[in-house]
Amino acid sequence: MKLSVLINNFNYGRYLRPCIDSVLSQVYPDFEVIVVDDGSTDDSQEILASYGERILTVLKENGGQASSFNAGFAAASGDILFLLDADDAFLPGKLARIAEIYDRNEIDWCFDRVTTKESDQPPAELQVTLFDKRDTLRRGGFPSLPVPTSGLSFRRNLLSQILPMSVATDVVLSDNYIKFAAAFLGRGAIVETPLTFQRIHESNRYTGTSRAKTLRPRIMIATGLELARRYDGLQALGKSLVAGGIAETTSLLKLPSEARNTVAGGPFGDAAATEVALMAVRKRLGNMLRRGQS
Repeated sequence: MKLSVLINNFNYGRYLRPCIDSVLSQVYPDFEVIVVDDGSTDDSQEILASYGERILTVLKENGGQASSFNAGFAAASGDILFLLDADDAFLPGKLARIAEIYDRNEIDWCFDRVTTKESDQPPAELQVTLFDKRDTLRRGGFPSLPVPTSGLSFRRNLLSQILPMSVATDVVLSDNYIKFAAAFLGRGAIVETPLTFQRIHESNRYTGTSRAKTLRPRIMIATGLELARRYDGLQALGKSLVAGGIAETTSLLKLPSEARNTVAGGPFGDAAATEVALMAVRKRLGNMLRRGQS
């Protein structure tokens, strides 16, 4: 069974070597490392070139994380595909241990939890929970999948039903869409004991940042619309996500005008642009509801 690790990078040159090295040092007989550079302007491309043929590098114009997922998948040849952000790293032994979970269980995806402590070592024993919430998702329920990008892996035949995905220039349509789609399309497993290091730093695009609160409703809306558009069985979940995103954004608009303009400047531009965007989303949500009733 061949494994592919898809690393997505944009201006994370200072973290890129530890990330790549954490994968190249894995002990597993057959795996490839594919790094997609999303138009970096720092020293990332020089670092990538220094690895020569040990990695496959895909250089592209800046198009956002979703476009990097698409490009990495197109270049990969593995049976199991792992996603990894360039500022994170795999703990020793991750590839072999996740591959063993796939071998022992009839699963389509496997998500492992992360640690934010760089000094943590992989656990001696893994706690694995088999996960099948497909009926819950069809009913519009929200299963708990608290795993970031770098903890995600998939069988190729499942990921081929998810990627390529619609491109968004920011993080608004990325791992949330992939996780919900995977949980809807197949049976999986969650490794409760971390096998991945997630780096929290001042340049994170979402996790631990001040913009996370303002991006959250935009992520919910974009994810809901895309899931409902692409998968017939996820209409209810899509509507719930969109409605929740609208509710959160509307609550932001009820802030005092000065604070509202500051907050709204994050996800949609100024306050007026936010209201226009919400009107468009409500119209699309209405169309979704009418289709569901017809």
